[in-house]
Amino acid sequence: MTPSFLPAIRILCYTLSTPLLLLPTIGMVLTTDVQAAAPFVDVTADVGLEGVAGGYAAWGDYNGDGWVDLSVDGQLWRNDKGKFTRVEGVAFAGSGIWGDVDNDGDLDFFAMGGKVHRNQGGQTFQDIEKAIPEMPRAPMNATWLDVNGDGHIDLYITGYEGGGYHPDFLYQNQGDATFKVIHRGPATPGRGVTACDYDEDGDIDTYVSNYRLVPNALLQNDGTGKLTDVAKAAKVDGDGGLGAWGHTIGSSWGDFDNDGHFDLFAGNFSHPPAYQDRPKFYKNLGPKQGWTFSDLSNDAGLHWQESYASPALADFDNDGLLDLFFTTVYAGDRSVMYRNKGNWKFENVTAAVKVDRPTTYQAAWADFNNDGAMDILNGGRLFQNPGTPNRWLKVRLSAGGKVNGTAFGSQVRIQIGDKTLTRQVESATGQGNQNDLTLHFGLGDHQPDVTLEIRWADGTKQIVPNTSTNSTVEIEKP
Repeated sequence: MTPSFLPAIRILCYTLSTPLLLLPTIGMVLTTDVQAAAPFVDVTADVGLEGVAGGYAAWGDYNGDGWVDLSVDGQLWRNDKGKFTRVEGVAFAGSGIWGDVDNDGDLDFFAMGGKVHRNQGGQTFQDIEKAIPEMPRAPMNATWLDVNGDGHIDLYITGYEGGGYHPDFLYQNQGDATFKVIHRGPATPGRGVTACDYDEDGDIDTYVSNYRLVPNALLQNDGTGKLTDVAKAAKVDGDGGLGAWGHTIGSSWGDFDNDGHFDLFAGNFSHPPAYQDRPKFYKNLGPKQGWTFSDLSNDAGLHWQESYASPALADFDNDGLLDLFFTTVYAGDRSVMYRNKGNWKFENVTAAVKVDRPTTYQAAWADFNNDGAMDILNGGRLFQNPGTPNRWLKVRLSAGGKVNGTAFGSQVRIQIGDKTLTRQVESATGQGNQNDLTLHFGLGDHQPDVTLEIRWADGTKQIVPNTSTNSTVEIEKP
């Protein structure tokens, strides 16, 4: 496809921590200002979130004012320039995920109670009667994805267990905020689901995290919505030793090594027996290896805890490398923060950052105060990132036509030297959580303008040159 050089772009905010140096961009490399990890600050009470629930969290700017709002367990909290107000009169049917189901430019909400709450101009929400005709038994998690490329986001919901295992359902959006079932998966104990075009063929694929020592599923899309499980061939189903795999609760896609391909972290809960899968770092080997994965977990440095649960990825120190936050759910175990040191090595900085909440599935990243540093909601507490001198860039995508309005499945790349920083607009991570839809890049000490390569969800590309660092930009597909 011929790249477009005529983007609709707005600089929404622009701040500099250090003077901008006019340096040549040719031959520049990404270097990082290595800082000792500093404590995050519990600002829950200070920002008005005291009393927020500790369940699954979904960040989304529902009123379009540039300040990301929050839904937790049916509660809606409006972000008023860094301070939160509980929105009275709005009660969603449980936890869920944000997405623009009708492509009218504002975020609607699907709640796991089976309802679609349609946004009415950022003011109120309307419940769409019978939007979801049939829910899986024991639904556990959901993700938005446009499986057939018609510009409307579809919905994948996992079935879990209770009187046996239950199948997952895939629903096609009919274009009027109602859905029909187009696929039932095999009966498996699905606990997490997240989507990514991991093979870069212009359609969205799905990874299902299965519990009870059942292999995970990587559902490759043929572009029409037909999904084929290729997890075993791609080597991301799990070890399968002694006939068992993992107790996977949640998983997350992210480019850990800045090679431009999306890698995968499978968040495995595991009892002491060694045949049960431990958490997995899977490197995407790219097109030359047929989009298969290599398990690099053994040397990554992640220490074992029994009750690992829900992972979430973000570059918390803005050094250009995606870091890992990972919750636990047994008494005595604690959430952990692992800093990515490069070359698939990770350092436990939990004691330094002080966000080790006990027994929670809640882990969702967002820059709630728009200072360029990613903050995290964990265990019913909001922890503000103190930040570093490293630089950053945030990108908000919107679209139309054959690309869904929320731009789910679209990817953005920044080339700096021999590194390709890659992010995607995704609707779900871990088990039941949703990070902010604004894409966040840490840039180390790289100061010159950068060029964005946007790969929209329909496979078309767009080039956005001369993008300032330490800024937030909004880009609309032409």
